[in-house]
Amino acid sequence: VARMQQTTTLLLPALVVTLSMITPATCFQPTNLPLAPTTLATCARCAAPPTIAALKGLHPPLPVAARKLIIADSSALPAKRHALVTGPSHQGGWTRGVGPLKTYGPLKMSASPGTGVVVRTATTRIAASAIGAVATWLLVHAAGCGAVVASSLVGLAAGFALPAPLATAAFCGSFCGMSTAVVAPGAVQAGALGAGAGAILSTLDATNSRFLRGYGGRLGAAATLSALVSIAVTPSLRRAGLLYRPELAAAAAEAAARPAAGVAVLATVLGAAVMRGWARGVPRMQGLLKMEAEVLKQLVARTTNPVFSASLIGLLAGLTVGSTRPTLAAAAFAGAFVAMSPPDKLGSFRALLVAAAFAGLAQVGLTAIGVGAGGKLGAAAVLGVFATRQLRKAKKKATETIVRATQTLKRE
Repeated sequence: VARMQQTTTLLLPALVVTLSMITPATCFQPTNLPLAPTTLATCARCAAPPTIAALKGLHPPLPVAARKLIIADSSALPAKRHALVTGPSHQGGWTRGVGPLKTYGPLKMSASPGTGVVVRTATTRIAASAIGAVATWLLVHAAGCGAVVASSLVGLAAGFALPAPLATAAFCGSFCGMSTAVVAPGAVQAGALGAGAGAILSTLDATNSRFLRGYGGRLGAAATLSALVSIAVTPSLRRAGLLYRPELAAAAAEAAARPAAGVAVLATVLGAAVMRGWARGVPRMQGLLKMEAEVLKQLVARTTNPVFSASLIGLLAGLTVGSTRPTLAAAAFAGAFVAMSPPDKLGSFRALLVAAAFAGLAQVGLTAIGVGAGGKLGAAAVLGVFATRQLRKAKKKATETIVRATQTLKRE
């Protein structure tokens, strides 16, 4: 008994310290939820239970070295709250240690959301994708809208009214609703395709996969993959040759040499250019006119996000040439998908136009694959962005090789 008491006396402080350092990773909530107070650690100066760090009216001023670590984004935190005890190293998240108070934590936490939150978010996105697919299918087959116009209407509503995760999911599902009546003969089948696309999209995001991350057309590629899986597991569709038709591939090769293919490429480039101009020009115009009203800022943010901007380009293209030249409307819609790529994927405007041109050519090449499947415009955009990035890498490598060769010759 004496030995057990001695061992407990020695290990208990170490156990408390260990728990105070480990527990935040399990009790912190996601960044979009309010912080929950914890009970294992206390403020280093007043021994009060910690909640959220404050920037004003907390304790006597911190040393200069500590004040430099205060993050400016924490101005929205409530005043007169106690700070969490942090360790000597600050890495941008809520951290805790056993030393004196070093800094106030920022508003965002480094801990990842729990499994329950991830599952709920994925379920909501899958439902949003299914609803978007059903709405698009009904607009096409019941209301008589064109496929581009129907998808654009769903995207406009989602991009304006929903937060970004749900808006992208609904827009992804709308591409499944663009499938023909052979692939999706009813609204239920379209909803199933949309749910599959939403599951693919949610899985890629939940696992932090780098696959197609930041590529314009990623949503359409997920919809195409869902449709291809449906075709592959349906015997009647598989026997009909919808996965791949060689005769359509031969026809597409002949059509690529005709002027119509060049017009489609130009329409894709134009769609990308207009989309980029809208998404970046409207905020700049607001800044130049010095319009600081909060309502106007919210309106600009809602109408220049990628989903709304691409949908706007698709709607304009569908209403202008969709009834007479649906191929051109679809090409412009694909160009808008290319422009959804962030700057780190296509840094310059010239790279954007090159990627749009490749996407226009890819539309012709995908004609024989997944016949009747929705989302192939997005898949073409992904191929265009991928080809452009590979071209830029090859150019950079060739330039470095030439520079090294030139330097070698100079030394000799």
